[in-house]
Amino acid sequence: MSKHYSWLPSKPKAFIIITTAIGITIGVLLILYAWQLPPFFINIVATNDAYVQSKTTLLSPQISGYITDVYVKDFEFVKKGQPLLQIDKRIFTQKVEEAKANVQSATSELEAYTQNYRLHEADIIEKQAQIEAAEANLKNAQAENNRVSTLVKRGSLSKRDYDNAKAQLLSAQATHTKTKAQYQKSLQEFEAFKTNKAMLEAGVKRTQALLELALIDLDNSLIKAPIDGKLGEILAHIGQFVSQESTLTYIVPKARWVIANIKETKMDKVAIGQKVVFSVDALNDAKFSGVVEEIAPATGSEFSPIKVNHATGNFIKIIQRIPVKIKIDPSNERLEDLRAGMSVVVEVHTK
Repeated sequence: MSKHYSWLPSKPKAFIIITTAIGITIGVLLILYAWQLPPFFINIVATNDAYVQSKTTLLSPQISGYITDVYVKDFEFVKKGQPLLQIDKRIFTQKVEEAKANVQSATSELEAYTQNYRLHEADIIEKQAQIEAAEANLKNAQAENNRVSTLVKRGSLSKRDYDNAKAQLLSAQATHTKTKAQYQKSLQEFEAFKTNKAMLEAGVKRTQALLELALIDLDNSLIKAPIDGKLGEILAHIGQFVSQESTLTYIVPKARWVIANIKETKMDKVAIGQKVVFSVDALNDAKFSGVVEEIAPATGSEFSPIKVNHATGNFIKIIQRIPVKIKIDPSNERLEDLRAGMSVVVEVHTK
C-alpha cells in the first residue's frame, strides 16, 4: 500500500505568530517615535538641532605694536577691566608728551592774544585822547587866529603876527587830521587782530583733540577685559607684533542660552513661555530645564549671507527651521558645566 504525502506547509505555531506581531508593532512604534508622530510627542515638540550658545567676544588690539607683557593664562576667568596684555607703550608715551607740549604752546599763544587785546584797547583810548587834545589845540588856534586877524585890521598887530597865528592854525589842523587818521588805523588794526582769536582758539582745540587721541592710543596699549568671563586660548605672545587684524584671545561670558532650530511644520505649537526640557550630549544626557524666551522673526536660511534662489527650474522643497531661544533655568545643578557650542536635544512642552 502506497503512502500519501502532502506538500502543504505546516501551520505556524501560535508563539511565532505572537512574536512576529510584537516585532511588527515595536517596529511601527519605533518609526512613529523616530518621526515624532502620535501617539508619541502629542504635546511635545522635539529637535536635536540645538546648541548651547553665548556671546563670545573676540579681542583684537586697536593699535599696532609688539607685545611686551602677558598677564593672564589660557582659560582663566577674568573680571571686567582686568589687564590682559601690554603692547609696547614707549612710542605712545612720547606722543602724549609731544601733544601736551603742543597744547601748552597753543594755550600760550591764546594767552598772549589776551594781553595784546588789552594793549590794542589801551592804544585806542590813547588815540581818542590825542584826538581830543588836537581838537582843543585846533579851537585855540582858530580863536587866536581870529583875534590876531581883528587886531591886524585895527593896526594893533603887524602882519607878521598874523602870519604866525595862521601858521599855528594850519599846524593844529594838520595835527587834528593826523590824530584822526591814526585813530582809524588803530581801529582797523584792532578789528584785524580780533580775527586771530578764532584761529587761536581752534588751534587750542585741535591740539587738545590730538592730546586726547594720543591718550586713547596710550590707554589702548594696555588690553583689558571688556566683560566678565572666561578666556579662550591666548593667541599672542611676548615679542609678537600685533595689529588691528590680529586675534589676541576670546572671552566667553557666564550668560548662556540654547538655540533650538525647530521645523517650520511644528512651529504652530510653539509659543513664548512654554516649558522646555533638554539634555546635553557631552554631560551623559544630563537634564536641564528652561522656557521659550524668544522666537526668531525668520528662518535660518534668511540670515544666511548666500541666499537661495527658489525661482529656478531645479527646485527641491526643503523644510525650513526657525531658531527658538531658550532661557536656561538658573537653578539647574550642572549649569556651570555647560559650554558654548555643546549639542543638546530639546523638548518643548506645548501644553
